[in-house]
Formats: sequence, structure tokens, C-alpha cells
Amino acid sequence: MFNSANAQNRYQLYCSHLLLETSYIVALEQVGTLEKSNKNDGDVVKYLKLFGFKSGTPYCAAGQYYCFYEGAKRENISTDSIPIIKSALCLDIYNDAKKRGNKTKYSAQKHDLIIWKKPKSWQGHIERIHNVLPNGWVETIGFNSSKTINGKKQEGVFLQRRNILHPLGRLKVKGIVGFHDE
Repeated sequence: MFNSANAQNRYQLYCSHLLLETSYIVALEQVGTLEKSNKNDGDVVKYLKLFGFKSGTPYCAAGQYYCFYEGAKRENISTDSIPIIKSALCLDIYNDAKKRGNKTKYSAQKHDLIIWKKPKSWQGHIERIHNVLPNGWVETIGFNSSKTINGKKQEGVFLQRRNILHPLGRLKVKGIVGFHDE
């Protein structure tokens, strides 16, 4: 159930429509990328390389940044135009958006990043909204997430069904980072 004592917020950052759409295409292309041994290894290490990290490091935020980075490269746009801070920590992305962005109504939109936080910790998780569904439900593109495939848990990049009002396991919704091009 939604806990109003921990009301979530949404902050908007500027991003050109071209970069937003191209980064989204890059994100969709990543869906199905699998870890080699379910230990943040294998093909997913390409997301960590932008940060100088090696195999084994969580990559949910690094994957989201990677999509904007690759989108900028494809469109010959300066990486200075990437709207989110370059960080492999999702809470850094949220806190930066809170500092620089405009606070807006808490509602999900395509392309938004939803952030969850582990209570009393710096740890969390971030996913990009792919599709908005009724009653707070969204379909997301999640890096460093899991799916059961042929009866076996597999880690990698997957489309997920989440709710913007409810926890993700032990993680509580921190808020949303959205984008505008005006």
C-alpha cells in the first residue's frame, strides 16, 4: 500500500527530444542482454566500462547512463547534453535531478526513470519507463534485473512490470526523474 509518510517526488530535467528517443532505442536494443554467470559479468560489463568498473559491480544506473551516452554518440550530440549525471549510483542520479530539476506532479511518463532505495542505505535500483499502464503500473527497461527463463533465474536486461506506488522487494520508491524538451 502507498505510504504517504514517504511521499515520492518527480523531478524533470531538460533533454532534447532527439537524444531522448535515440537513448530509448539504445535501451530497447539492450533488452535480452544476459549476464554470463548471474554475477554481474559477461556482456553487461560494457555498461560498467564507462565508469572504469570491472565485472561484478551492480550496473542498473550504469546501463541507464550508457543508453544516453550511446544515443549522444549516434546523433553526434555532445555528451555534455546527457541530462543525467554520470554516475553508477541511482541515488546520485535522483539527488542531482532533485537539485537541478523542476518538481512536477508525481505521475509516470514514458522515458521516466523510477528510482527505489533501500532504507537506511545508499543502495537502490533504477529502471526506465517503457510503457505506462493503469493504476500506477508501468512496464520498464531494467538493467541488472532478473527473469525466469525456462525455469531458471537469469540476470541481465529485461522488460519488467512495476508499480510506481509500491516497493520493489525491500526497496522503497524514492521517486521519478523525468524529462522535457521545452
